[in-house]
Amino acid sequence: MSRGKGLRAAGWVAEYIRPWWPDAAKTPNSLPGADIENTPPVRFEIKTGAQWSHKAIAQAAGYAGPGELPLVVYLPPGCGERSVGDALVVVPLRVIMPVLVDGEWAPEPDRVELARHAIRYGPLIPGGPHVVQDR
Repeated sequence: MSRGKGLRAAGWVAEYIRPWWPDAAKTPNSLPGADIENTPPVRFEIKTGAQWSHKAIAQAAGYAGPGELPLVVYLPPGCGERSVGDALVVVPLRVIMPVLVDGEWAPEPDRVELARHAIRYGPLIPGGPHVVQDR
């Protein structure tokens, strides 16, 4: 993907997510931080190009504060303005598991097993909501 397309990609993603965040806007290229503004509590980092770089995850996490969810949206070759809905979202596994539970795509974990899991692997979403809730 050309550098010009890469610079425009955040605008495409911002437009795509406006039904959820009406004020979503591409951060001007000259400003540091996440690539899309006005999407609390989610921080979007947009990546394009033929080569995936795992460093994008750390970059996105660096823009997220406590309780914010860092997401990397990757538009691989062939994914452009008209197919932005097919872009890939990359998040750490510890981030997506609570989302899957909340969306009822995964079963709620047993509290004891979840506590053992946290001791072994650390919290699911650092600074974020706890996955197990009284329902």
